[in-house]
Amino acid sequence: MTIVPPREGPVRLVLVGGGHAHLGVLEALAREKPEGLHVTLISAGERALYSGMVPGWLGGDYDFDQITFELPALCRRAGVTFVPTPADRLLWPEEAPDPSGGLAPSLSDPLAGGGGTVLAGGEAHPFELASLDIGSVPRGRELPGVREHAFALRPMERARVLEEALVERVHEVGTRSAVRVVVVGGGAAGFEVALAVERRLEREGGLGDVTLLESGPRILPGMSDRVGRRAEAILSRKGIEVRCDLPVHRVERDGVVVEDDRILPSDLTIWATGAAPPPLLAASTLPLDEAGYFQVDASLRSVDGAPVWGAGDCIGLAGHPEMPKAGVYAVRQSPILARNLLAAATGAPSKDPHWYAPQRGFLALMNTADGKALLRWKGIVVHTWWAWWLKDRIDRRFMARYQALESSEPGGVV
Repeated sequence: MTIVPPREGPVRLVLVGGGHAHLGVLEALAREKPEGLHVTLISAGERALYSGMVPGWLGGDYDFDQITFELPALCRRAGVTFVPTPADRLLWPEEAPDPSGGLAPSLSDPLAGGGGTVLAGGEAHPFELASLDIGSVPRGRELPGVREHAFALRPMERARVLEEALVERVHEVGTRSAVRVVVVGGGAAGFEVALAVERRLEREGGLGDVTLLESGPRILPGMSDRVGRRAEAILSRKGIEVRCDLPVHRVERDGVVVEDDRILPSDLTIWATGAAPPPLLAASTLPLDEAGYFQVDASLRSVDGAPVWGAGDCIGLAGHPEMPKAGVYAVRQSPILARNLLAAATGAPSKDPHWYAPQRGFLALMNTADGKALLRWKGIVVHTWWAWWLKDRIDRRFMARYQALESSEPGGVV
């Protein structure tokens, strides 16, 4: 058995990304930060948006401050150094020593195998422990014109740019002509955003001509036909056209090009497709699954035994390739991630980590921008005001939890 000498200096934990799961880590650190632990949070923006409330904000239900967290304030309360720069790469030695004396790498002492480095904005941030919660990027953004002419919601901080562009288009077109909006992607995000945009145009005094495009045979492909039909009926009542089996070939400044080089005119194109792995993963020395996501085991740790954990949309969970990219999974992963990271930081035995098992299903509540929500729970499908009340209550409770942490005394929680 290898004898590991005592460490000199603090243990450095680098949190990459300000996603939902890392909020729980900050909360745990605010409650009790282990002695001798130095934590850094690296994130592109100072505000983190709560994805579940973004469509409601676009539609005018919430102010921007109601749907955001102030990452610098959360870090101050937790005693964490905040670095407002996007991370570019995470480097970990490909052949780290195995101090476990024959144990599987995932059970070895995470502090005994040297360290790694996160590169961000030209600066190197060394670590003994790291965690990724960086979300995802839109699928298909490599298509011609998407990055130049379409507005995306992934990463979520792009929502502010979209909202500003939407208001600008109303002022440009005026109130006599309709603002033509094409939403690409018929999943839950595209469904909610199409309805939110139609309502926002109305509130801004403009006219809306909203089209929802889906490359597959129907919208909400991850849900039942019954949910899809109900969603299409809701969109139809709002005058939103749904066009399925229509993949996009490219995006231009004033239109979306589909099959046979047909152009759908668009004053504003919103790219709300499904998730794809963020570029940082391919640029890093981490194990990836077949889809290109950071592959972790049930303890949310890298499957190759590196002292790197992950949660949220950026991970692929070994044995569960079908796990959806949805915020509810990141929220459930958060306490397990926090416990395992802090156990590793304090040198606690890693032979008995906390395990994450993805739930088989989840309550889906989709804001329909009319004072109602479309609810899907097992075999129940309803579109009603009380579903909106439930969604609003759940979302506000989640926000209140972390916004209270922002305003608490440093090193403590309220």
